[in-house]
Amino acid sequence: TWFVGWNTYAFWMGCILTGHWVLAHECGHGAFSPSQTFNDIWGFVMHQALMVPYFAWQYSHAKHHRRTNNIMDGESHVPNNREEMGLGEKGERHSGYAI
Repeated sequence: TWFVGWNTYAFWMGCILTGHWVLAHECGHGAFSPSQTFNDIWGFVMHQALMVPYFAWQYSHAKHHRRTNNIMDGESHVPNNREEMGLGEKGERHSGYAI
């Protein structure tokens, strides 16, 4: 029964903490309240509850958004270029495997 109990607990805590994360995330963007001071105070409190440093996260997350969808500098998905794929100028394959 401990297996069912811990999994039930983990499921509901995940649901609750996801909601907390969404509120904390919106504070970091300055979108939770018109007051940036309130956003920072409430975001700091919420991030402390999640054990995430608020101001450091806010800074690094802003850097992440500055590069979103940038082909070369993006952090989440940077597609391989032709050379890395083993392709020539016209798309012809130069090698059997990607480099």
